[in-house]
Amino acid sequence: MTLPTPLLLSLLSLILLPSPSAANEGNILATGDILPTDGQLSYKDAAFVIQGDCNLILYNKANGFQSNTHGFGTNCTLTLSDHGQLLIKDGQGLQVWSSPGGSKKGKYVAVLGPDGILNVFGPSIWSTPPLSSPSAAIDAELSNLRLVRNVLFSSQILRENSKLTSRDYTLEITEDCNLEFTKASVGVVWQSETKGKGRHCFVRLDDHGRLAVVNDRYKFLWWSKQEGVEGEYVLVVQINGQAAVYGPVVWSTGSCCFGNLDRFALRVSGFNKLEEGK
Repeated sequence: MTLPTPLLLSLLSLILLPSPSAANEGNILATGDILPTDGQLSYKDAAFVIQGDCNLILYNKANGFQSNTHGFGTNCTLTLSDHGQLLIKDGQGLQVWSSPGGSKKGKYVAVLGPDGILNVFGPSIWSTPPLSSPSAAIDAELSNLRLVRNVLFSSQILRENSKLTSRDYTLEITEDCNLEFTKASVGVVWQSETKGKGRHCFVRLDDHGRLAVVNDRYKFLWWSKQEGVEGEYVLVVQINGQAAVYGPVVWSTGSCCFGNLDRFALRVSGFNKLEEGK
């Protein structure tokens, strides 16, 4: 079986060219972020790549995805709009492809999860207060970010002394039941003010986007007031100094599959075909 020419060319560009990351953590693209030409989001064996030939491809070990925009432009980039649309733009700034978006304007986030699927969540329904310090600004030139545990999905639990981290920022539920958001050089910048109100507490994000601190008797000690419609939500610790809840899902690569695009299997297959053609 011969690989389609656009897919083979896309594969070769992935192998031969560098892959800078976005201005957020390596598995996150937030509204306003730009994934540069040949940049990628990555999580374990999965990679979501915007290539210079304008093709957007998800490589994973399950159902992959591609935008089928090979050759639609050059020096293409990927952004996320304030309606949750992934936008591919060419080097001239012209839009060549977009994913479906949400009806509400706001802040959205695309997350490449541990299942190898990319979901777009939003809009944001809760967040810690923004930091006014200039040190919270994002440096758009930063790249090659290490992967960290920076997200909590609906129905997941953050247990006592567990934490979510992103660069200098940490969200942690302490032994004395306080949910604290800290900056390494500053200390606590936001807290739930539940210190000493329970034992063996945990944090849970429900399927309405409500974040709650719960004690070992399942009593709610604190919860975010905003509540969305039922669906899938995600809590993200961001490098801009905020922890925010986004949802529900407005688009997913899992709902529009190209087929199995295991980047490693394709790499071997691609080289085999090249050898056969000699």
